[in-house]
Amino acid sequence: MSLHYGSPQIAIGIAFAVLAALLAAAFVVIATQAGTEVGEQRVHDVGYWLRRRWLALLVAIGVLVVGISLFDLPYAGGDPAGRKVVKVTGGQFFWALSPDQVPAGTPIRFDVSSVDVNHGFSLYDPHGHLIGSVQAMPGFHNNLDLTLTEAGVYRILCFELCGVNHSTMQSTFTVTPS
Repeated sequence: MSLHYGSPQIAIGIAFAVLAALLAAAFVVIATQAGTEVGEQRVHDVGYWLRRRWLALLVAIGVLVVGISLFDLPYAGGDPAGRKVVKVTGGQFFWALSPDQVPAGTPIRFDVSSVDVNHGFSLYDPHGHLIGSVQAMPGFHNNLDLTLTEAGVYRILCFELCGVNHSTMQSTFTVTPS
């Protein structure tokens, strides 16, 4: 994986470095004032002042991170109308998909079920990155809504230990160029 300026890993690394430097500076300030007499009321006032600001900073960072990450989710969500439904059936030790290919950019709803025991339907992009996962359970239909924009062969693995041949429970799903 190549990192470039503007990637989330770089941004998180810079934010962590800034926070670590601020924490180190606070320790230096505290250490240099280590023999100074300070009244109990002053410690109390400063402590509560810092605590309120620290909480506000953490809440702001949390809201910012959650807000930004919502734009990067691969899930299409919403109404199934206009989606290509791909029926997925899991069983010991197979995945059956119908159809097993779609054009790139097509909104897809994976309708996932199992014929025997619980399985974990996990879909990996052509680069090996996990892009979606849903539980396959007997008697239930769980949905995974995605829009796959990159053409290629996507790998499907079982995410839940389902028996002795669990490791062989693999399949593929093809996204063709649009």
